[in-house]
Amino acid sequence: NHQALDAVFANVAGASRIDLNRRWATPVSQGYGTATSFPFADAMQRDPLSLAADGELENGTASLRDMPKIFYTNTGVEYWGGARAAALIHTTPDGARDVPVPQNVRIYFNAGAQHGPGAFPPVASMGQALGNPTDYRLTMRALLMSMEEWMHGAVSPPPSRYPRIDDGTLVRVSGISFPALPDAVTLRTLTGGRRVKSPFLPDGAAAGALLPLLVPQVDADGNELAGIRLPEVAVPLATYTGWNFRGAQAGASDELFPLLGSYLPFATTKAARLLTGDPRRSVAERYESKVRYLARVRDAADELVRSRYLRAEDVDRVMQRAADHWELRAH
Repeated sequence: NHQALDAVFANVAGASRIDLNRRWATPVSQGYGTATSFPFADAMQRDPLSLAADGELENGTASLRDMPKIFYTNTGVEYWGGARAAALIHTTPDGARDVPVPQNVRIYFNAGAQHGPGAFPPVASMGQALGNPTDYRLTMRALLMSMEEWMHGAVSPPPSRYPRIDDGTLVRVSGISFPALPDAVTLRTLTGGRRVKSPFLPDGAAAGALLPLLVPQVDADGNELAGIRLPEVAVPLATYTGWNFRGAQAGASDELFPLLGSYLPFATTKAARLLTGDPRRSVAERYESKVRYLARVRDAADELVRSRYLRAEDVDRVMQRAADHWELRAH
């Protein structure tokens, strides 16, 4: 009858779990595509497929006082691929509507990032596009400090930031508004993974059923609208995605490569983008100079500091990265 955990900080898990809380558990799998079963969200819900009622934090003997403080952090990868189905941690099981988040939980979406931050300058690996370099570790540093303060009862953490159905920032994949780039990709026909068997519910709670694929909506550049947008995403020199199609060396080029995002740079000038048919404005069309670009980056960083999604001592790192990025893209 004592609380077991003070806090849980679950990063890039989506709605997946590891096999842990049962006798003879074997928590050795990465759970890629094999660990997403009902229930998906914390609060109790009725599953329309199996008719089971359950929730991740549903426990008849526990009260809110006994619950750990919880942060769920995800990137676009956990929404798009690998059957992690991250949207299901904050929607109904059929993906039809948003659900309330419990008082002891915060959900944060690191917009424009991939499962693990990629190299900078961006490099090619097994995907068709360069890897996504967005360094969301800066956000994680700030959130870790917030969790420490919250756990000791000093200050509540910053509000959840994640895509939602009710404001149009979370949509079914068929509704994604990604720009028509010269090297066109087909996103709208992608499907989610399938449920795996729940060992705790009758008949496995509709094991094998297709998971709904809800993804973060994007702006005219293809950058995600909701979540914590680091300055390199808020003041972009490229499009940053949570998906990357498999390259020729990997085969099956119409499928996503696991855990990879994409970096799709803007053209340097208007003439260059018109030559290729790129609908996104060029670097020169967006920013009058490096000085003006860096000023906008500074403003975006300062806003994140005020909102407590970035530490003040990390702003210099943000500015240096922005300066290096400008030199990479503007020439």
